[in-house]
Amino acid sequence: MPSSPLPPLTRPDDCNDLPLLLVVIVALTAWRALAIAASGLDLYVDEAQYWTWSQALDWGYFSKPPMIAAVIAATTSVCGDSALCVKSGALLLYPFTTLLIWAISRRLFDTRTAFWTAVVFLTLPGVALSSVIISTDVPLFLAWSAALFAYLKALDTDAWRWWLAAGVAGGLGLLTKYTMAIFAVSVVLHLAITPALRHHFRSPKLYVTAALAALIFAPNIVWNALNGWPTLGHTAQISGLETQNGLNWKSFGDFIAGQLGILGPVLFIAWLVQLAAVKGWIKDERYRLLACFALPFLGAITAQSLIGRANANWAAMAYVGGTIFVVAKLVEGGRMKLLHAALALNLMVTVIAYHFDALAQAAGIELTRKSDVLNRRVRGWREYGEALAARQATHPDAILLGDARDLIAEARFYAGPAGRAMLKWNPEGRADDYYAMSTTLDGLEGRSFVFVSRNAALPDNMSGRFAEISEIEPIHIAIHRDYALDFHVWWLRGYR
Repeated sequence: MPSSPLPPLTRPDDCNDLPLLLVVIVALTAWRALAIAASGLDLYVDEAQYWTWSQALDWGYFSKPPMIAAVIAATTSVCGDSALCVKSGALLLYPFTTLLIWAISRRLFDTRTAFWTAVVFLTLPGVALSSVIISTDVPLFLAWSAALFAYLKALDTDAWRWWLAAGVAGGLGLLTKYTMAIFAVSVVLHLAITPALRHHFRSPKLYVTAALAALIFAPNIVWNALNGWPTLGHTAQISGLETQNGLNWKSFGDFIAGQLGILGPVLFIAWLVQLAAVKGWIKDERYRLLACFALPFLGAITAQSLIGRANANWAAMAYVGGTIFVVAKLVEGGRMKLLHAALALNLMVTVIAYHFDALAQAAGIELTRKSDVLNRRVRGWREYGEALAARQATHPDAILLGDARDLIAEARFYAGPAGRAMLKWNPEGRADDYYAMSTTLDGLEGRSFVFVSRNAALPDNMSGRFAEISEIEPIHIAIHRDYALDFHVWWLRGYR
């Protein structure tokens, strides 16, 4: 029998704010699409790499599980391979995530709180930036929110369909990013600290749910086992846990500062103040649940930032529960002016981020290597790809070859058919990135290549491997007065 300690939904038929929320969602999504289209910016290296993956769907890739590739494959199959279409998965999925957060908030609190929570979530600086960049956070937010909604429904009804829905969402989340596993920690913690829910530990539904998630995730485990566990190895490597000696205070400080940027400074500080006032929420089942689904994630990644390294966005899933928590507390306490101020500040940050170039020009600020903090890394790649394709066209039988992940990823997207066949120079066979793992020069003896590198000198291990080597016109892409992309190019004849 259902025995959820959560209070029943207040006025379950009251959805008066939903039409307005839908208008907000459509307006923000349209704004973001226009911002992408008008920016003229190129794909970030990870986006270009994910697009490469989408051209060869598999159950796993060097650095991530397969979901991001599947999302991009789905969107580009409909609207083509433009940068907007590659990124459009973010534009399409965030509205559904927002509606799930609205539904979770409405179940825990009321429709007024649900409306403001949904609007705040969709305008968080981290979500605003993530909405114009296709990344694993996009489908992970959806999977985490869906799993949390299904879990709440399972507690309310104890119906098999909701437990199984939570398992499906959890499994899909694991196929997106391995940190989805922290959701299971949150479930166990929530059930353990809530006496009225401990009976679920004796129910087969909980274990079938976990087994279903594991079954959905299993193909990625099999893929990793067949390929030498590259994704797990890469995850361990980027965490810095194996190489960091002592505490990494710089990483910790950068990570905490990053959280101010993801949630917005007003909301993040307000949330910390609310959490510190433990007596004000610890006995309220709603806030205890939200804390269980926010603090373990945030705590784990914060600890990782101190003993290894962690990017600011790695803790993003904490802000599903965190956003609901902070907004509900502000609404409950009548702190609407503070909430509106936080929302206004976050929107201001978004305007600056989306229209950085136009605002800088209007203010008479010259963009330089130092001042172009937001977009420097996504400029010039289209020109690079076109220039590289032009050089390959003068040697039409040559295969493009590179020595760096970003050069290959961007060329595969921007250098046309020749770019799609680009390989990585990797004679030692070190699988240190996706292209090193998935490409080889075996069987290409006698062939010629056009090789591109940032370095002015050829790699030492290239000596004697070709019958003839000649340098051809380098690539120079001027970005700003003091910043350019420069690459050296060689024709390599007769690989041996």
